[in-house]
Amino acid sequence: MIGPAPSKRQARNIVPAASVVVTVALFMAAVALAGIGDRFVYVLPGLAPVAYAVVGAVIVHHQRGNRIGWLLCAGSIPFALLNTGSEYAYRAVIGESASLPAVTFVESSINVLPFLGLGLLVALLPQLFPTGTAISQRWRPTLWAAWGFIATGTISNLLIAEKIQGLPDVDNPTAIAAAQPLASALGVAALICLVLSVGAGLAGLVVRWRRSAVDERQQLKWFLAGVAPLLVPMALHDVLPVLAGAVIALLLPLVPITIGVAVLRYRLYDLDIVINRVLVYTTLSTMIAAVYLAIVVVVETVVGWGQGLGVQVAATVASAALFQPLRARVQRGIDRMFFGDRARPYEALTRLGRRLERAPAPQATLYGVVDTVADAMRVPYASIELAIADTIVTAAEHGTPTDEPARFPMIYQDEIIGHLTVSRRGPGADFSAADRRLLADLARHAGVAAHATQVTTALQQARLALVTAREEERRRLRRDLHDGLGPALAGVTLGLHAAQATIPTRPDHAAALLAGIQTQVEDVVRDIRRLVYGLRPPALDEYGLYRALQQHAAKIENEDRANGLAITVAAPATGLGALPAAVEVAAYRIATEAMTNVSHHAHARACHISLNLDGALQLDIIDDGRGLPAGTPAGVGLNAMRERAAELGGDLSITASGAGTHVRARLPIPELS
Repeated sequence: MIGPAPSKRQARNIVPAASVVVTVALFMAAVALAGIGDRFVYVLPGLAPVAYAVVGAVIVHHQRGNRIGWLLCAGSIPFALLNTGSEYAYRAVIGESASLPAVTFVESSINVLPFLGLGLLVALLPQLFPTGTAISQRWRPTLWAAWGFIATGTISNLLIAEKIQGLPDVDNPTAIAAAQPLASALGVAALICLVLSVGAGLAGLVVRWRRSAVDERQQLKWFLAGVAPLLVPMALHDVLPVLAGAVIALLLPLVPITIGVAVLRYRLYDLDIVINRVLVYTTLSTMIAAVYLAIVVVVETVVGWGQGLGVQVAATVASAALFQPLRARVQRGIDRMFFGDRARPYEALTRLGRRLERAPAPQATLYGVVDTVADAMRVPYASIELAIADTIVTAAEHGTPTDEPARFPMIYQDEIIGHLTVSRRGPGADFSAADRRLLADLARHAGVAAHATQVTTALQQARLALVTAREEERRRLRRDLHDGLGPALAGVTLGLHAAQATIPTRPDHAAALLAGIQTQVEDVVRDIRRLVYGLRPPALDEYGLYRALQQHAAKIENEDRANGLAITVAAPATGLGALPAAVEVAAYRIATEAMTNVSHHAHARACHISLNLDGALQLDIIDDGRGLPAGTPAGVGLNAMRERAAELGGDLSITASGAGTHVRARLPIPELS
């Protein structure tokens, strides 16, 4: 009885499993043919197809839609057949098993199987790694080039007249003499297709690296970790064929294993250190080998051949002497490529100092800081956040944030003026203790630069505000003079002309005109006094700040006589000395505005004003009124008081309760600071 046909899903499970069974069986057959002897090393490469099949089956099981798994399974079969077939044909040709069947078919197969395996795993897979799809539609022609390599190479090797590689003195059994021109042309076409597809694979990996986010870049690192160890033994294969072949056979299984980790488990392991060490020792080995070969070739060319042992000993000693200096330089270069300046904090701080020295403008200073931090720490994002007027402002940034960034305080004179924020290098890739120490040190140095930038920016804003205030004051004076004094004086002039004309004939009318002119002149004098008072109260020049406040307090008391408000003004017994004009005006304006508020809004019975010198002029206005209700918005007067204090670099605070209001202003005096 025939059972039901397997479902599509079951078939998908059967194919990867079959590839594993086939490769394992073929490897065991190759070992059985080779035996434990001289030929055993030649069947070791059969481990790689087993690894490719196993990893491919696992990927297919977990990610059916990813073509990488299917490529690994498919590519494992031709290499497994090649490995076992080569040993089978070798035994049939020169071994004791000369009567083995189907030798011609096996010889033909091992002549073409490399093209199928190389096409799938070398020409095609890098173009699709790690997603299983091409980068875009524009990259599809190079995929067809990989298939073209398989087709043209296979046909070319079937037709060409040559010895079969790995089998001594065995001609290609399927060669056709008349088709040699076609075989040569197809061989050239296969080479072109191989170059195009492999070049596209390498270019695609570079493009994916540049476009990728953290996850895909981690996958590419795993792929690099599997391929990089093969470079040195492959380069030395012609010099040391047996040893290099054995090393390659042992390292080849790493490629599918790292591909499997890259596709399925790339988030679990940080590969930077592994790749770092692989690249260091791969580069170092290459350089030492190059030095050794160069010494041998140069010395024997100059001195002459026949000095083999002595030259080799000298080359070995020279290479050993160069090992440590080369290792230090290579390690520094690759550490810089992978980790930035994390391993050398002093260099990171030195680079930061140089960037600060060369910064042409304050804002460029902060951008130089974040650029240096991002480059030194190899992080995707860094920014500087400054606290300005109770708000957090991003003053400079580099890159794009990938997650919630870590924050490091920037401190100047025991005060936090902002934060250096840095994104982590990847999901779950938290900063190490050494990273945090370096970032904290960089943040402290950046705090000085940030404070200098704040001060410079504030100075520029103050200069702009000063110029603006000066121009506004000039505009106000011009308006008052043009619209007020100008017409008034013109009216006086016209009145005098009219009075002069009527004196001979109508003296009474002239006297009335002069009386009106007198009133106009008095108004003009008041306007001039108002203008002068707006510039600087005359009482300050006549009496000083303390007496001027007493006079104004007496005026307020007289106006608020109905409420019985009493205002007292106190100053140090030694006096206030010669205060800067700007400080006097600011203190006077703040105090008089506060007294006006007390008189109009506080319903107070007493108000006390005190002046003290303590490195600055401290002004306190305290009343026993009803205070400020909660949530009362600041009016024009209170804002003006705060602005006058801030203009001098001081501050003003207002404390209100049911028992009254306390206004305190602190105005710096440069001579006392």
